Amino acid sequence: MSLDTLLEHRRIWACKPVLAAVYRPWFERLLAGLPAGARVLEVGAGPGFLAAHARAARPDLRYVATDVVAAPGSGVVADALRLPFRDGSLDAVLLLDVVHHLARPWDFFAEAARALRRGGELRAIEPWITPLSYPIYRFFHQEDCSLRVDPRAPFGAGDKRPFDGDQALPWKLARTASAADWQRCGLFAPRVERLNGFAYVPSLGFRERSLLPPALVAPLQAIDRALQPLAPLFALRASMCWTRA
Repeated sequence: MSLDTLLEHRRIWACKPVLAAVYRPWFERLLAGLPAGARVLEVGAGPGFLAAHARAARPDLRYVATDVVAAPGSGVVADALRLPFRDGSLDAVLLLDVVHHLARPWDFFAEAARALRRGGELRAIEPWITPLSYPIYRFFHQEDCSLRVDPRAPFGAGDKRPFDGDQALPWKLARTASAADWQRCGLFAPRVERLNGFAYVPSLGFRERSLLPPALVAPLQAIDRALQPLAPLFALRASMCWTRA
């Protein structure tokens, strides 16, 4: 993981206020309904944007943000496959754009389940494959997007750079894993809700430029909600939630 890349993302975030507006509904979804005083772990906190939002919006939470490098916004340096928390000690584990970077997804799910209490939740917001999103991710995004990705070894047996990702991995996991596969990790199969995210595309993400005027963020998010029944065709993201078995 490159600290320089994380710092560059923080710089762009500060210069592009539309990004915070675009991401805010996803932040709020990850935090929604968490009980007061919940023990919450964020894995892969990166530049720390979700952590900052959580601490401002939900100061009651016992919130710990982790990443594999020390960076602003991360309180603990930790490997996602060796979380420094006792068995059953967490109420929730949160991930934003992390699952599609995991080199060993099933090892991570088992480790997260170990640290969660019974009934605790693993929540993620991830890219999702639909007729609209696939060509965007396949041809216009810097990360891979292969419908043939192997969920057991998505990046093969060689070395994987931390920022390497495959946008199709969360979708493929949800499509191919059985309830028994998830039970072996200690989790129930995920509940998935597709999210349209029309404002994300013209924002251009973490690039210098943006094609999204701030005044259009709210109208596009209203269109997101109005067209939710068409999310199987148009969604760019999905909310995924696993419960500790």
